[in-house]
Amino acid sequence: MKEPKIDTIYFRELRHRLHTIPELAFEEKKTCDLIAKELDLYGIPCERGWAKTGIVAWIKKGDSKRSVALRADMDALPITEENGLSYRSIHPGKMHACGHDGHMTMLLAAAKSLKEEIDFDGTVYLIFQPAEEGEGGAKVMIEEGLFTKYPIDRIYGLHNRPSEPSGTFLIKKGAVMSSVDTWQIEIEGKSAHSSQPHIGLNPIVIASHIVLAIKGISSLDIAPDQSHVITVAKIESGTAFNIIPDRCIIEGSVRAYSEAVQNLIESRIRTIPEGIAKSFGARAHVTYTRMYPPTINSYIDTALAAAQKTVSPERIVTEFPSSFGSEDFSFFLQKKEGCYIWLGAKEDADTAPLHSSRYDFNDNLIETGAHFWINLVQEELPKTISKELS
Repeated sequence: MKEPKIDTIYFRELRHRLHTIPELAFEEKKTCDLIAKELDLYGIPCERGWAKTGIVAWIKKGDSKRSVALRADMDALPITEENGLSYRSIHPGKMHACGHDGHMTMLLAAAKSLKEEIDFDGTVYLIFQPAEEGEGGAKVMIEEGLFTKYPIDRIYGLHNRPSEPSGTFLIKKGAVMSSVDTWQIEIEGKSAHSSQPHIGLNPIVIASHIVLAIKGISSLDIAPDQSHVITVAKIESGTAFNIIPDRCIIEGSVRAYSEAVQNLIESRIRTIPEGIAKSFGARAHVTYTRMYPPTINSYIDTALAAAQKTVSPERIVTEFPSSFGSEDFSFFLQKKEGCYIWLGAKEDADTAPLHSSRYDFNDNLIETGAHFWINLVQEELPKTISKELS
């Protein structure tokens, strides 16, 4: 079958329009309006209001009850853009520094072709998800009943990656990104003058013991082959050189590729501070917050097949280091079979990384990404073959 033609001029201009109006988590109102307007132009029905500003659209063809969901994130970052682009952000202190403008554009370009010229048998759900950047918009959509209302069989996410050659697909089974948890420990000591330390209870000294013990979890409690990161990022206490404070706060994060390691580290961080503080006659209060679980690909066969139809074999990578970044697409993958795919975006040595104030999505990826989505739908929902999910 002839490859569908993507109107790259139109969709580049659309991407630039999205780039000018970056909006933060759960505030993507202008973005939502623009996406809904485009979907209406293509004749694609949609439902707004998911997680405040999210959209779910659908395209149904044929008689099959099978379905697949394609997701694009919508939100921007609180960064001041330093690009001299004609389409740079018009919202001070906000910019699309992670390529979500490009992700939305790739999905819209694919949606237009899927509606107008591509045959398949089943239903394609288009999920435009708000609040990926640290706010867990995916989790909110699930809690609001996304998978109850829409009978989705598999779900896929596609994200650009400026560290890899442009047009390269990175796809593998298992963990591709880590979990991320945050923790805070508040130590209650007793204030005193520095000339009388014996009548006080120095929380900074206690904090020092706690930090060393927490950093020791990696070597004493966890097998060497279980990759993880325990970070102590902040210690706050005291107001003067000659006053022993009565409180000290320690903050940090935890990242892991498995729930088992995540559980073990949480358990140790919850118990270590209380034991050490008690040994000094002090008290410690631990707050441990789970933000995102690991992103674990459970099914990659159709993603690989779609990539093989989209690019040449040398542009498909199946062995690569997992990232210690995190992604709320992980919540979707906890509920449904699917895959999170990286798409290389690096053109040269000057390509800016994600979350940089100089970053700009690589427009050359719009056609590649759209074709990948189209090929994926044809692999998942073939017109001439009726088969149950394996």
